[in-house]
Amino acid sequence: MLYLYSIYIQPYFKYRSMKKIFLSLALAYGSHGIAQAVQEGQQTPECPSALTEGGNKLDISAYKNKVVLIDFWATWCPPCQKSMPFFNELRSQHLKDGFEIVAINVDEDSKTAKEFLNSHPVTYKIAFDPSGNCPGIFDVKAMPSSYLVDKTGKIRQIHLGFRDEDQVVLREQIAALLAE
Repeated sequence: MLYLYSIYIQPYFKYRSMKKIFLSLALAYGSHGIAQAVQEGQQTPECPSALTEGGNKLDISAYKNKVVLIDFWATWCPPCQKSMPFFNELRSQHLKDGFEIVAINVDEDSKTAKEFLNSHPVTYKIAFDPSGNCPGIFDVKAMPSSYLVDKTGKIRQIHLGFRDEDQVVLREQIAALLAE
């Protein structure tokens, strides 16, 4: 756990307010009192958040029969920002094959995230969770955290953080799940 803190949380203290620091620490130590940790092989839990289009509730079960990457991100997270162009490209490349991305923003103020998205547009769906319930349900431990879900709705891979070398691994895992 100290490794996750030192690699994913500590370097970004200078970019965030105290409230964001506390959220990061909560993410780093998990929400064990709220929900049991989501693990590979389990069904994807529902997440009480609202999609940007019309404010409808995010319904993860609507993505059955698709391979889905669920990504938790925040505007104050540099690796999250770095992943976005790659995710745009990935979705574009595999959309016709049955691949989708849903990114869940955990900023306290969804207005901040919407302003960020105006200058950094994405092609995939964005949901907002300013209450911070979804990270607890998924037991998010780092920012960003991505959950690769197969066509049956099971979590098959969990990725913590985002580094350039993750691109090759994600491409291979997505291609394998699309081929199933």
